[in-house]
Amino acid sequence: MLAIRKHFCWVYGLSAFVCLGFAVVLLLAIGSPQRLRLLPLHALAAVTMLVLAAVFFAAFWTTLNGRSSSRLWSLAASSIIILATLLPGIVTHQFAISSLPIFALGFCGILAAFLRPQAFAPKKIHEPLALPGDFTSGQINRVAQGLTLCISLGVWLWWQSWLRAEHIVAFNGFLIQLGISVFVLLAITLIHEFGHAVVGMLAGMKLRAFFIGPFQWRLSDAEWEFEFKPKGLLLVDGITALVPGKKGFDRRQYISMTAAGPAINVLAGGVACFIALRHVGGLPVQVNALIALIGAWSLGLAASNLLPFRTAGGYSDGAVVLQLLSDGAFADFHMSIARIGSSLVSSIRPRDYDIDTIQHAARCIGQGRQALLLWLHAFCHSLDTGKREEAGKVLENAEVICLASASNIPAELQTTLVFGNALVRHDPEGARFWWNRLQAQKPRHLNADYWRAASALHWIEGNLDDARRAWEKSSALAAQLPKAGAYDFSRDCCTLLRDELDRTAVAIPA
Repeated sequence: MLAIRKHFCWVYGLSAFVCLGFAVVLLLAIGSPQRLRLLPLHALAAVTMLVLAAVFFAAFWTTLNGRSSSRLWSLAASSIIILATLLPGIVTHQFAISSLPIFALGFCGILAAFLRPQAFAPKKIHEPLALPGDFTSGQINRVAQGLTLCISLGVWLWWQSWLRAEHIVAFNGFLIQLGISVFVLLAITLIHEFGHAVVGMLAGMKLRAFFIGPFQWRLSDAEWEFEFKPKGLLLVDGITALVPGKKGFDRRQYISMTAAGPAINVLAGGVACFIALRHVGGLPVQVNALIALIGAWSLGLAASNLLPFRTAGGYSDGAVVLQLLSDGAFADFHMSIARIGSSLVSSIRPRDYDIDTIQHAARCIGQGRQALLLWLHAFCHSLDTGKREEAGKVLENAEVICLASASNIPAELQTTLVFGNALVRHDPEGARFWWNRLQAQKPRHLNADYWRAASALHWIEGNLDDARRAWEKSSALAAQLPKAGAYDFSRDCCTLLRDELDRTAVAIPA
């Protein structure tokens, strides 16, 4: 429900921006000599728009900050959205089908606020606050998504005025424009992620995942999987996951790969705008209009992506580039994670990690998923080098970060916590605690790590038959993994657990 709350929060913010824009236009029209006789009507309309903007902004602000009054303001804002779609039909006695999506949006807002009040309860949303040395600002982080929406809206309004100036009427209609918007955003995202992927692979990196809106390809245990998620059409975004294919990967290559996404957007946007605005090539007006929108939106979104900010999903490209250009903890984090990722495609094992750099970066960052990942990989390093006592202490650092985090950690990371508590620390209560948290997320991908964690839990709790069955599943899946350092380590972990199971079976009398 927090995800629904977050989306409606930005819907209200965007609506406030639109109403404020209309109010400004109406106020500027008041000074026109040709419209003096319409002064009272313009003034009333401007005041109305200002009031509506205030209501939408109140709904946006209270929802964003988890205030107790957010439910009331959300109901008011959603009711205004519904009335805005019904009023023209009531006046003209003709209801446009194209207004149904907006009506549905308002209805869903009322339903979420009225029938599910806990979604708008005064529970503060996890805020992506700035971390020391990450080159972001807490204020910018909180408004980054809204700023991107404002830039997108500004480009859209410019495009609408350009269409009118060019006398292009082929794209009238809400549904047509909605389809064009989704198509253009998918095209821009594809260009952006394509830039990351091509430059990364030229630098010797291997592609592990490629997301474009609802289209998601990922390499899972050496096999490519495709998944279509319709909700990706609501907020078009992209992800390109690459790992170094060799040990000698340096920071300049990482910077080039990261900067390639916004750079190709700027290049493509500039070329598209030049073609559209100069009417190069004598293209049909409809094609020219699409190229103009692609160009303007590419430039606008590239500018927002170069702004350094942090969201719940990670950092913008601009923030990552600044972090890599520095000599701070976040530069160490990115390079450490990149080199750790190379263990998926090379012979590098956890024992080969630069553990001093990993631990230094983890201590400096101190919190959040970045520090958690580093401590978990430090745990794998200690286990792979045979230092079990040290591995147990390192695992405590990861647990502290998990418990202090306001957001849930992915299920695949919790398998390490279950396995470590059982096999290394011999703590059945700790293993059961993290297993329950893992199960609460209803993991869908039951891989070798999942069954190994299940086996370790059953073993530490004394359920040897269940432990053996889970181990057999884990071992069979691990045997299918390709030859690479990370997968060799996974198979060795299975061997360690099997040895414990065998010793326990011998110790228990028949």
